[in-house]
Amino acid sequence: MMRNTVHDSEILSYQADFENSQLVMYVKDEKNIKYKIIFEGLFTFCFEHQMPSSIILDIVKKATYSFVSGNSKLLSEGKNYFWPLDYEDEDELLDYLNEKNLNYYELQASYGLNGWIICSQYYIEN
Repeated sequence: MMRNTVHDSEILSYQADFENSQLVMYVKDEKNIKYKIIFEGLFTFCFEHQMPSSIILDIVKKATYSFVSGNSKLLSEGKNYFWPLDYEDEDELLDYLNEKNLNYYELQASYGLNGWIICSQYYIEN
């Protein structure tokens, strides 16, 4: 069975595997069927409101320029620590994201954990 939605799934745990450039989210749906959301080619991510029993509303692909413009303060705070990489200005960062074909995914929550992931792609594995 091919899953095409993550709506109303509970986040059980997640693991950032920097060595393999992957973020794996372990979840279960309303019928208690467990599956994984795998974000490949992981560049960086940021989550807020991390807590047990977090519920996913959706994962939405957004334009990379909206990542840069919408996270100016966060990027400014991380720049002195070379996060998410060493770059001169936001245009250079945007060029890098586009050259590497990285995507900006917003993890929207019904309850709890929410945030974003920048990676090549994501897929669902049963």
